[in-house]
This record gives sequence, structure tokens and C-alpha cells, in this order.
Amino acid sequence: MLHLTNGDHAVGVLRAAELPGSYLPWRDVLHEGPVPAGMNLPNLSRLRWEFIASCGWGKPAELSRQFLARDAALEASINEDEVVLWFESDLYDQLQLCQVLAWYKKQKGKPVRLSLICVDKDAEGNFRGVAQLKPEAIKALFEARAPVGDALLALAARAWDAFCAADPLALDALRQQRMPALPVLALALRRLLEELPSTIDGLSRTEHAALEAVAEGARAPAEIFVAVHTREERPFMGDWPFWRVLARLASGPRPLLELASGARPRFPPEVPAAASFGAQRFRLTPAGREVLAGKLDAVDANGIDRWVGGTHLQNGAKLWRWDRAAGKLRAA
Repeated sequence: MLHLTNGDHAVGVLRAAELPGSYLPWRDVLHEGPVPAGMNLPNLSRLRWEFIASCGWGKPAELSRQFLARDAALEASINEDEVVLWFESDLYDQLQLCQVLAWYKKQKGKPVRLSLICVDKDAEGNFRGVAQLKPEAIKALFEARAPVGDALLALAARAWDAFCAADPLALDALRQQRMPALPVLALALRRLLEELPSTIDGLSRTEHAALEAVAEGARAPAEIFVAVHTREERPFMGDWPFWRVLARLASGPRPLLELASGARPRFPPEVPAAASFGAQRFRLTPAGREVLAGKLDAVDANGIDRWVGGTHLQNGAKLWRWDRAAGKLRAA
């Protein structure tokens, strides 16, 4: 038996519950960086670890080793009597789940049993991740695991293809459909589309929330991160990807954030995510206040060059945007 889940913290909790079998963390921040269509697993894995290394989130040799070992374990899982997939309802996990299930759908052989445990909100409506659960809750979920059927495999494959596509049209169409095989997926796909620049101000939802947090008094990086985190129904972004968001907001011809000291902001990996980084205090620039007020478009002010799955948002190309008021995809 193999337990496949979203990362090392979740693996630690599963081990503490003393479940039978081995464990595989699926380490990849798929909502960050390029995930283009037409790549097999080895080639995509190389592209992904190279991107992660370029962000300073690990050393190339170690990242390469981890991805190779991960993919080899997935290949070997075909021979398992059961593979149990432990994933949450947030965007980070749903993209990973779709990648794994889309891979299984393409294989000629499959484990004897493929099971899914999708962790969402508790009885009080609070989002809880696998890593936040107690061993007794883990054991209860394990006993209630559900088999993965053909409908779920087909849905995941469609979602993965749409995610990797060069434009977000298929994603937008899919998230508006009923998905009885995996109801939480539609929410995750909408949340992904909200990371496109807004028609109102050119900001992604995360960027907008970060500027709002600073406007409301958050100053230290950790304070801004927590303020943005608490605005999410299903938090999905870790701190290091969020520092990239802050770095983006603090750069360009007309930065939207600056340090209160007037010094140049410094971000990981340039500085550790510790004292020297955490001691910095941010404030809105005049341009940041204009953007937050809807009087200036962030893309017009500073350009854009980032990926949302297979969609490359860049200057001079067709720019897909999210209409925050209407909840719709727009083409600029």
C-alpha cells in the first residue's frame, strides 16, 4: 500500500497514525510557474524543478534527485495492491490531485485499488488540512476512503489538460459545469482563474489582498501573509511563494509597495526568511494607492510576465483577465 499526499507535513501526520504501507509526498507548487501542455512526466518534472530552483527554493541537484525519486515511486505504484490519495480541497492540492489522476488514466496498468480521501471543511465550517488532523481522525478517514472510478479519472484528465492549455478558456468552461465526481474541484479552478489580472486594477486576487492588508495596517511580511491567508476560504499559498508576490508588487517602473525606511526591499532567497527579512516594514507607494483605488492598472504601470498553468501572461500578447465584479473570464 502506498499513501500519496501533498507534502512532508502531511506524511508526518500519516506516519503518526501508524497506517500500513509506504508514503510519497507530491512536492510541487503547481499554481506557480509554467506548466505547459504536451509534456510527459519526466520532461515536465525537469521544467518544474528548474523553475523551483530559479526561485531559490532548493538546490538544483537536490531538487532533481527529489523529482526523479518521486516519479520513480509513482511508476512503481502501478504494482501496488492499493494507492491511497490524501488531498485537500484547496487549489494547491487539487492541482496535484489532477496531475496524479491524469497520469494514472494514461497508464495501461493500474494499482489493484486506487482510493481517494479528500479533506475539506470540518463540521464547524473550518478548513482543515491533512497535516492539522489528529491520528484518530486520520484513521477514521482511512476507513472511509472511497474508490476512484472512471468518472473521476476522466474529470481529472480534463481538468489537467485545461490547466496546461495555452489559454484559460477550457478551465473557465469546466469550472462552470457540475462535477459530481469531485465537487470541490470547481471552487479550486475558479480560485485559479482569480489569479489572472483583474479587469478593475490589473491585480490578481492575492496581489489585491496583499495591498489591502498593507492599507489596513499590516507592515511586516509575516503580518501581510497572515492577513492574506485569513481572507481565503481554503488557504493554499505557502509563505515562500507569497514572498514572490510581495517582490512583484515592490518592483517595476512604478512599484506598488516600498519599505517605510526608504531602503530597497530584499526578499528570499536573497535574504533568509528570518530576522533580516521579517524586520522589514512595507507601505503603499502613491502608485499602490492609485491601483487599490482603481485609478491605475497594475499591468499598464509595470507590465506582466508570469504563468497561470499553461497560460503565459506577458507584455505584447493577448492578455486574459478576471472580471472580479462579474466573476467572469475576459480577454483584453
